[in-house]
Amino acid sequence: MSDAAPKDMPPPTGSKGQDPPDRRTRALRLAAALACSACMVLGSPDYDLWWLGFVGWIFWLAAIEGLRPRHAFWLGWLTGTLTVFWGFLWLTELLLRFADFPMWATLLVHLLFAAFQGLQWAIPAALVNWLRRRTGRDVLLLAPLCWVAGEAVLPHIFPSYLALMWAWQPLWLQVAEIGGVTTVGLVQLLINAGLYVTIRDRLRGGGLNKRALAVGLGTLVATPIYGAVRMAQLDAIMAASPKVKVGVVQGNFGITEWAQSRLKHEILRKLQSESARLEREGGAELLLWGETAYPFSYTLPRGPGQDLPDKHPRKIRREFTAPLIFGAVTADRKVSRFAFNTARVLERDGSLGDLYDKVFPLWFGEYVPLVDPEWYLEMVPSASHINPGPGPAALTADVGGAEYRFGPLICYEDILPRFGRGVAGEGIHAFVNLTNDSWFGKSKEQYQHMGLAVLRTIENRRALLRSVNAGVSAYIDPAGRVVQQIDSTNPDDEGPLPASGFVAEVPMIDPEYRTLYTRFGEWFNALVILSLAGLAIRGRRS
Repeated sequence: MSDAAPKDMPPPTGSKGQDPPDRRTRALRLAAALACSACMVLGSPDYDLWWLGFVGWIFWLAAIEGLRPRHAFWLGWLTGTLTVFWGFLWLTELLLRFADFPMWATLLVHLLFAAFQGLQWAIPAALVNWLRRRTGRDVLLLAPLCWVAGEAVLPHIFPSYLALMWAWQPLWLQVAEIGGVTTVGLVQLLINAGLYVTIRDRLRGGGLNKRALAVGLGTLVATPIYGAVRMAQLDAIMAASPKVKVGVVQGNFGITEWAQSRLKHEILRKLQSESARLEREGGAELLLWGETAYPFSYTLPRGPGQDLPDKHPRKIRREFTAPLIFGAVTADRKVSRFAFNTARVLERDGSLGDLYDKVFPLWFGEYVPLVDPEWYLEMVPSASHINPGPGPAALTADVGGAEYRFGPLICYEDILPRFGRGVAGEGIHAFVNLTNDSWFGKSKEQYQHMGLAVLRTIENRRALLRSVNAGVSAYIDPAGRVVQQIDSTNPDDEGPLPASGFVAEVPMIDPEYRTLYTRFGEWFNALVILSLAGLAIRGRRS
């Protein structure tokens, strides 16, 4: 059966010479857009109705198909804006608590953010309908390609790849090693488009579209089979790899607590005490603290140096002996008056080892584009401005006489696929993520953040260890399984909390091991975009 438009398909609504769609049709399209938005949000990690990923785009296709491109754009934009406004509502917590915005301004900023991110639904919707008219091809082919192209090309403030819906279902994510996170998007759209076209043609009296059914069900069956095979192979690789016992410390302190000078010594003491417990009771051979967990800014040198003397109240290591990877605020006044968000190694002998500076500061929180940072800091005192680091790097730590290379990702760098690939390309044994999500209170953000980070482990087949100051801290293995985790806390509201932690036995994957994505990067996305360009140039087929 051809994938061209069925002969009995009605002409696009709203086109020249056609009567505008009736009120009932418009209401059905709007209802389908709202249903799509609900599926996207309820399928995210915090609600975890992950199976909605099999049907969510059916409603999107029902809403937009047959419309003129500009009409499809607006309906797609509405779908995306509602999805992001609802799904990312935790952003308002940040603006209310730390920027002191009034409620109306908070909602306005959040709406503008949602409208921008909503282009991820709008532009593919318009492109599908434009190519539909130009080429005569069906959505069975066009929708998956256009969605992947949109995820690959459109800019994000916060990445919102819809692979997030399957974050806790590693069986369905293993294809990410082929072409990155957008490969999962292709799988999702193939299933949804196949089922949509099958239902659509059946309802129109066109009989059973065997090709569409084969595409939908074939992808539905083949994807978990591929996942099971690859996870079994990864288990064998992990079993044969050397292991390091890594102690992950969650300090359980908030933004307000960290900012109070009188509490900084207590934060450091909690980190030290929990580190000692993990080494003593769990045999930790390497320890990990979170982003800026060392609470005394500008205390440590950026060059070679040693831990502070025993009698110094800001000494890093007390009670434990294992090497440590930790976050701190550092500065070099000869370079800039602004600081660096730094990850550093403290070796067993007390020397300060490798250093990494965060490359991607968080927009509007750590960096503001286009305007004078001095002016912005006066307007939003709770914000900061940091110098970006030069690029991906590896932190080398001596563990039991063997040197291992760890790929540092600070804050939301663990949700940036291309940057994660660049870090993996540095020849690392595992990822370490140092994060502070306390800005968002105890909200859905923490689990959405970790859900997106899961994909880095599969794309590059490296374990990920996350130390998050107030959670969610976790160990995610190279197959994307969340093996251990500590739930999020909200010390700023709940009061002082003791630190917590766990020890994970982590496989040190051969630094020479490369997935297709690690080797070839964006080739998959490039092929998709070239395919769409080829279809557009060729035009309507005979």
